[in-house]
Amino acid sequence: MKKNILITGGTSGIGFNAAKNLVKNQDNNLILIGKNINKGELALRKLKEISNNKNVSFLKCDLSSLAEINNFFKVNKFSKLDILVNNAGAVFFDKSFSKEKIEKTFALNHLGYFLFTHFVIKKNLIKKNSKIINVASGAHWGVDLDFNDLQMTKNYNGWIAYKKSKLCNILFTKKLSQILKKDEINVNCLHPGFVQTNFGSNNNCFMKLGIKLAMKFGGININKGTETLLYLIETHNKITGEYFYKGKVSPSSNFSMSKINADKLWNKSLEISAKYL
Repeated sequence: MKKNILITGGTSGIGFNAAKNLVKNQDNNLILIGKNINKGELALRKLKEISNNKNVSFLKCDLSSLAEINNFFKVNKFSKLDILVNNAGAVFFDKSFSKEKIEKTFALNHLGYFLFTHFVIKKNLIKKNSKIINVASGAHWGVDLDFNDLQMTKNYNGWIAYKKSKLCNILFTKKLSQILKKDEINVNCLHPGFVQTNFGSNNNCFMKLGIKLAMKFGGININKGTETLLYLIETHNKITGEYFYKGKVSPSSNFSMSKINADKLWNKSLEISAKYL
């Protein structure tokens, strides 16, 4: 049976590696989302070399921009999804801002998931008995959120901002899973592990080198890092609202388990995105 699978951040890293596995099944129709057209076209060429599956497409969207996400759903049409993978993300060691002047780590890693998923649901672009999978990270441990300063306007630290954004991914998963339970849409998130990818390559040379060295000595290869994502895409179960690591439901931080925190983040996200909803 044909499956429509959309992967944000699908032109590189574990998003693209998952696509390389999924494209081999002729029943999979893949839609990759990214902000760089050249990378998108290259990804499509590579996928077509792997498989003669013609059901692969690329759509451009800068997922750090709320206006661009809003516009994306006005101009693009695609079939109802069986699986949505929210995967696009980055770390910004130097404080950066989105087109809407929102701190970029928060804008891309959390609000990108939040608003893109909002439109998928609002426009009825996802089937019943489908799945939403959010790529989070074990980096969420050791931080909490200041709901009055989600963008870290005081004392910005790029790595802490990244950790907080991954905590947001888990809280978003918890809240969304409750909202979509009645529609039998399962929502889960995962920690892929510390994967050897181009993660961090958007930063300055010193930071880039630091991440590369850490990956070389402490990272896992990309196939290993894609296993849990593929497990969640391909496995049929009724589990929802959980955090997975190494193919199993895993504990996440106490802060990430709080329904009150999930509600607060949801309401603040609605507030910040209100103009684009």
